[in-house]
Amino acid sequence: MTGKLGNSARWWWLAGAVVLAVGVLLPFVWDHAGADLKVYRLGGSAILDDPSTLYGARLQDISMPFTYPLFGGLVMIPAALLPWPIAYSASIAASLVALVAIWRLSLRWSAARWLPTSPRLAVLVALVAASLLLEPVRETLSYGQINLVLCAIILYDVLDAKHPRRGIWIGIAAGIKLTPLVFFGLLLVTRQWKALLHASVAFIGTVAIGFVIAPRTALDYWTHLVSDTGRIGGLAYSGNQSWNGFLIRVTGDLEGGGRVWQLVVVATVLAGLYLTRLLWLRGERLASVSVCGLIGLLCSPVSWSHHWVWILPLGISLVGVVHGRWRIILGAGWFGLFMLAPIWWPPRRGNQELNWTFLQHLAGNAYVWLSLAACVFLAVATRRTVEPARQETALVTGR
Repeated sequence: MTGKLGNSARWWWLAGAVVLAVGVLLPFVWDHAGADLKVYRLGGSAILDDPSTLYGARLQDISMPFTYPLFGGLVMIPAALLPWPIAYSASIAASLVALVAIWRLSLRWSAARWLPTSPRLAVLVALVAASLLLEPVRETLSYGQINLVLCAIILYDVLDAKHPRRGIWIGIAAGIKLTPLVFFGLLLVTRQWKALLHASVAFIGTVAIGFVIAPRTALDYWTHLVSDTGRIGGLAYSGNQSWNGFLIRVTGDLEGGGRVWQLVVVATVLAGLYLTRLLWLRGERLASVSVCGLIGLLCSPVSWSHHWVWILPLGISLVGVVHGRWRIILGAGWFGLFMLAPIWWPPRRGNQELNWTFLQHLAGNAYVWLSLAACVFLAVATRRTVEPARQETALVTGR
């Protein structure tokens, strides 16, 4: 009994040390003071005042416009109503809750089978605190972004096979920010027809709400603005870790990757969804949904580095499929690279990215390379019979 208490105390001391270290380091990498949340509040205010101004409104000190569907602006109304300090604090609190949920869901579906069984709370505290230093996580927090919240919602909706309306949250998430539409592909290739129906109805519902609020503005968004990448920011910027950003930096064509990008996107979608289905049937559900998230990140015209919060469940999946000391080596390497964030090492801004050397391209496109390496690793490391997963697959799909 004394030994167990001593072991528990050591874990809590470790957790406390991690929290202290993160508290010291985090202020040095906290850069943005809620810039994106200010744009969210702009969208919420426009919905309240005059929805027709939603996509034309600008803040005095931030040139970026609101780029989400009208339903996204509706969701941002509470942020617009709250005083700024409370809104920013609430945004950070919501992201922290989502971060805990991501770890809990991820550990349950992968790493929980090899992490220490006691004391779980101390281990969770240490892991959550340490993950605040991951570049996509800390950027999401400092920008006031919603990436962690959407990631947690999608993980819950995909992985929890028991809740009766699976898919609805994916549809709502896609109605707020379009990128979750990629998870419709996961439901399709894994033949989860009921969940796919729920997701489709929910998404169509969010679109319909936009047309009810402001019909002309909604029509303009879905027929024109939705494809206008010029509203999102400089595509060549190193923070754009997508195939499109990569091709722009390599070719120097600021108009985008063009036909080559389209071909690469098609190949990525087909190969990615194949791997998504393969991992699902192998029982690697967390890896499956994480790879599906990568498809969206790679194929979107713009995937800013803070969108890459999917590296968290993906990293847990990677560590979960290896054994012994390789778990420590792989985990330290994967998460360490995303803490160091080599994408920011080469010269950036002002289209300096167009003049990178070979080595600078290796560092500046690191998220793309790491995602591809992770997919290959998972495809090889998880090879085994699908029989153990058949019973659970039947539960999820109803077949």
